[in-house]
Parts: sequence; structure tokens; C-alpha cells
Amino acid sequence: MLLCLIAGTAHGVHIQLTPQDALASVAIFATGDLVAQQMERRLQIARRWSGPLSADRAVAAPVPLVQPRRIASAAGLGFVYGGFMLPSVYQLAEGLFPGVSPAKVLAKVIVSCSLLSTLGNYFSLLWRRYAQPSPQPGEGLACRLSRCCCTVTAEMPSVLSADLRVWPAYDVITFAVIPPLVRPFATAFVSTAWHTYMAYRAAVPQGDTEHCKIG
Repeated sequence: MLLCLIAGTAHGVHIQLTPQDALASVAIFATGDLVAQQMERRLQIARRWSGPLSADRAVAAPVPLVQPRRIASAAGLGFVYGGFMLPSVYQLAEGLFPGVSPAKVLAKVIVSCSLLSTLGNYFSLLWRRYAQPSPQPGEGLACRLSRCCCTVTAEMPSVLSADLRVWPAYDVITFAVIPPLVRPFATAFVSTAWHTYMAYRAAVPQGDTEHCKIG
């Protein structure tokens, strides 16, 4: 929800994306993934050192501090998703329902959530999941895509549930109350938290994905 709100409209002002907005989106997506990596690292270390001592613990591979490939992938996602997809959706909403009356704000929220909370989150999670190393060496690209689609589809209900707890309320406030000059700061905070969550979900599957076999 970043760039369209940073460059968002109030009272019918036209949305225009700038290079600064694109860089901000890249930075926020990359930062969110970096924070998620540290969360995952702490979880992995805690699991490794919990329970009885074992010989496997002494020879276990070290948990990486930073995964540059993931950060680069998240930055690319920020450029595509935040730089093109999101502004288009918000431009559509503002073009269809200009103004800040309650009915028009509600209509804009419906437009943004119907597209971004569903297709947008699916695309974001699929991009992140596909960019991760395959759990099975030699997995073909088609099989990998099929596996990723299966796991993402299984997790979408919980992701959508989490999204609807955050973004509709924030969109209402943004479209109706937050002045354009203040939106970058408010949106940067919410977006960083959300994309940290998305990065974590992509790396740590939590849905019912047992039936998603690796081909």
C-alpha cells in the first residue's frame, strides 16, 4: 500500500509516481525482509538449542545473519509491486470515486482491498516464495512454480484475514483524514510492518501445505 499512498490523492488530486517513491518502496520492501530474516534467525537458533544435547547440534550449519539473495528479491518486488501495481490500483480508485465523502471513501477502500488484499498479496507471497532456494535440488522450474502456487494458495485465507485487520481501517483513515504531506511517514511505518510479516510468511509457511508435493 506504499507508493500509491505516498503519491496518493486528496480531494481529487492526480496520483503521480516519482523516482523517490520507487526508491522508498524498494527500501521498505528490502527492510521488511531484513527484519523478517532476523526474526527467523532467532527462531532457528532457539529451536536448535532447545531440547536435549545432541551430536548433530555441534556440526549443524550456522544460521546466516543476512541472506543477500532474499533482500535483492524483496527490493525487486518493491520496485514492481510498489512502483507499478499499487499506484495503478489507487489511481483507479481515485479516478472512479474522487472526493472524501463517506460513500466515496468506502468505495475507494472496496476497490483497493478487492484488488490488493487478494491478487496483490497473492502476487507478493508467490514472488517471495519462488525466489527462495528450492528444498529439493534439481527441481524443475515448472514443478517449483506449481509447488509455490499450491503453498501460497493454502496460506491465502490466513494472509487475507490478517490483511483485513490492518489495511481497510488504514485506508479509510488515509483517504478521509491524513493530509498528503503526512502520508509518507504514516504509510512507511505501516508498510514496513506489513511487508516484514509477508516476508516472514513466505519464509516460514504456516498454512496447510502438506498436500503440496515437490515434483
